[in-house]
Amino acid sequence: MTLSDETLYLPPPILASASPRRKQWLEALQIPFEVWAPEVDETPLPDEEPEAMVVRLARAKAEIVSVVNPGRWVIAADTTVAVDHHVLGKPESPEDAVRMLGLIQGRSHQVHTGLCLRRDDEVHALCDTAEVFLRPVGEARARWYAHTGEPMDKAGAYAAQGIAALFIERIDGSFATVMGFPVERFSELAGRLGLLSQWLGMP
Repeated sequence: MTLSDETLYLPPPILASASPRRKQWLEALQIPFEVWAPEVDETPLPDEEPEAMVVRLARAKAEIVSVVNPGRWVIAADTTVAVDHHVLGKPESPEDAVRMLGLIQGRSHQVHTGLCLRRDDEVHALCDTAEVFLRPVGEARARWYAHTGEPMDKAGAYAAQGIAALFIERIDGSFATVMGFPVERFSELAGRLGLLSQWLGMP
């Protein structure tokens, strides 16, 4: 490898997440990557706005992985569902999932995804928000859905890319953001930093 080759070479980024949806997006973009899923306390801070929370958590995940991987780019994200500025995390039980679905059915709610790209002390973070309109579901159908198991590890107790797609009336914003990876904003940011051309050999 020549010196010029070394300056152009960039090791693959590290995805600071075990989320299958985020892995799927990077695979779809054909970006080579490694996975390192850090443990982060996702409890909201007192009076913390949902948008600020997801950015804080994305930055925290990126920092944990970056510290032990100097010189490597880290991609981290965090997603939450909010209704009337109230954060809906992952349900603790099927009953909790039914409760959450009762809060968001028949109206709109927001899905916020924070994204962070970090290498050493260079940090770029943002939040993207989509407005989701859910049709009235009804308690019987909500209970049925909760017991499919699909909502149990999903913020807001539903998966837009799964069975819950049947309940969605419309989405104002990015479907990718609702899935947990704001691919349009990622593309914009990574492109501006010159990372896409280096990761993909793209002109």
